Amino acid sequence: MFADRIKEDRQLAAARPGLLDAWISRFRDNRFVRVAAEAGERLFTPGRQLTARLGQGKYLSLSGTRFCRVECRRGAVWVTAAGDGRDRVLTPGQRASYSRGGKVVVSGRGDASEVRVCWD
Repeated sequence: MFADRIKEDRQLAAARPGLLDAWISRFRDNRFVRVAAEAGERLFTPGRQLTARLGQGKYLSLSGTRFCRVECRRGAVWVTAAGDGRDRVLTPGQRASYSRGGKVVVSGRGDASEVRVCWD
């Protein structure tokens, strides 16, 4: 009888969420978090693109990108990506493609640099 009671207590404890589980589920149900996640899904879907103007010393940091293409449209930009062993400086018309997931950082090298990032 005592062994069955221990078994029942273990099953009940596994079925009942702990304090951390309750906090995470409340955070996940937060409206702001849901809206931000939906916006991120729409932005990083295939076929989308982002155009940004970057001044000297300004940068654009993208995380969680996979199969993205960075194209310099005006000026010069410096591009580095996680998992890539080299940094690249792109001039107008040049492109760099990245197939790994990770962080991509694009920095402006002049006063009026423009870059376009496309997700394939």
